[in-house]
Amino acid sequence: MNDLYLKFADKAEADSVLYTTTDEVTDEEGAVVQEATSKPNFANIDVLGTIYEAIPEDAPEDYEPVAKDGYHVNVRHKEQAPELDAYAVTPTNPRRIWAGDTV
Repeated sequence: MNDLYLKFADKAEADSVLYTTTDEVTDEEGAVVQEATSKPNFANIDVLGTIYEAIPEDAPEDYEPVAKDGYHVNVRHKEQAPELDAYAVTPTNPRRIWAGDTV
């Protein structure tokens, strides 16, 4: 299995890479014949979304969490996925890992 930690600019960019979307199909009268669908392009997708810096031990009670840059997703896939190389990152302390992995 190939496990990848990915960082995208935002959800829209992540969705455009990770999913294939089909358009809604309508008949001549405008009635929906087939709903729009979204199919994952990879075996396993774990969306973390926005992640935040760790809260400092000496943080005041009114501390506001600080968001890290980007939109984060983990992917586990059987085959190589070179189309994801541009989004790959190597976190020092991953927020989530796949079952059976060690950090």
